[in-house]
Formats: sequence, structure tokens, C-alpha cells
Amino acid sequence: MKQFTLERFSKLSQPDIFQISIDVENFHNIMPDYFKSLDVLEENKYGMIVNEKIHFLGIPTQIKTKHIIIHPNIHGIHILAGPLKGTSFIESYVEKDNGTMITIDVTLHFNNFFKLFPFLQNLVVKKMSKTMDEFVRCTEKSYPMISS
Repeated sequence: MKQFTLERFSKLSQPDIFQISIDVENFHNIMPDYFKSLDVLEENKYGMIVNEKIHFLGIPTQIKTKHIIIHPNIHGIHILAGPLKGTSFIESYVEKDNGTMITIDVTLHFNNFFKLFPFLQNLVVKKMSKTMDEFVRCTEKSYPMISS
């Protein structure tokens, strides 16, 4: 298990970027290189269970996730099935300096081939950091009224 925190700043308002992050059914439109399809299996007022087809580390894979949404600023994602089963991402979105500070507390559980090849564990952490950079870039790009 590995725990770490990622932080990024976005020029988007807190309500806008939070809404994008919890719009699971359309997330593949924001980051098509990473998320190929997301199918909601169950949904209630607390969140949803989702089958996700993703590309990560250049590998296509399918995972099952539980998304817990606490309005107005918390989005928890728990991997229920897949190579990183047991992993969780707790995202918080806080207004700051005419934008939003995004903080993700990550608890990684390595399974399968990730346990067999420890060097892949550091690669996963680096890739998650780059994916967060890409998320901010893609969301800001989807809102052209925001100046650079």
C-alpha cells in the first residue's frame, strides 16, 4: 500500500470543475485518451457504481468503481475490481484565488503484476500525477471563456 497527496490549481470555478469531475457518464468526453467508456450500473443520491474501460500506462483495462459524491466539494472513488482493487481517491475542490485548489488523497493497493514488478509502482504514481495535470488542462480547455 502506498499513500500520497496530489494538489493542482485550476482557473475554473469550484462549482464548474466539481460538476465536471462528478459527471461520470460524460467523463470520456473530457479525457478520451484515458477513459474509453463509463457505464453506470447503479445510482442513488449518494453516488454510483460504474464499469470503466480505461487506458492506463498504455494498457487497456476494465475496472469497477464506486463513486461517492458529497456536495458541494468531495468526490470519492473506490476501485472495487481490477488491477488496483482496494485503491481509493478522495478528491476535494476548494475555492482559492479566483479558481479552485484540487486535492486528491490517494491510497494505492497494488495487486497482480504490480506486486511482481515493484518498479511499476513508482511508474503508477508518476502516471497518476501526469493524469491529474491532464485533467486540469482538459477541463480548462473545455471552457474557452477562461483566458490563459
